[in-house]
Amino acid sequence: VERIERLITDYSQMLKDEASFSREKMKKIDLSNVVNSVVEDFNNDLFNQNKNIKININYSNPNLAVLGVESKLEQVLANLLDNAVSFSPSNSKINVICGIKKKNVQLIIEDEGPGFNENNMGKVFDRFYSNRPEKFGEHSGLGLNIVKNIVELHGGSIFASNHPGNKKGATIEVLLPISK
Repeated sequence: VERIERLITDYSQMLKDEASFSREKMKKIDLSNVVNSVVEDFNNDLFNQNKNIKININYSNPNLAVLGVESKLEQVLANLLDNAVSFSPSNSKINVICGIKKKNVQLIIEDEGPGFNENNMGKVFDRFYSNRPEKFGEHSGLGLNIVKNIVELHGGSIFASNHPGNKKGATIEVLLPISK
């Protein structure tokens, strides 16, 4: 019953968000300000909750202007960090890497969790998919789908992968068109 209630609530909110997005005006936004603000909030929350996880930011280019809706871009980063935190063990770190890739602003979130189930890599952005069978009912499976929808509404793209080699963890890469 709790899972059904969570699914209904999350799905309803997602539909409201999609409808409101079409009415909002996109404007030029410095994504580095969004990243700094969201990461600072998360680090404060992690500290206050005594979780031994640290989120670091690395800028290869500080000029990250995109055309978008600031609250939606904050939601993208918050959802991605929330996922990364939920999969990260104690005494780990999450890296947020920001830069330019071709004609896009690149935002990468890397964690030190178990990574994605290789057999289901293509499904991680599907609506209602969850990579947490042991926590069935605790998550709606809409977080990454919401992120994907927002990114695509901004003209961007999103990719999921595991760290190469034997290094543990997952990587999410978001590409958003540079605003001139």
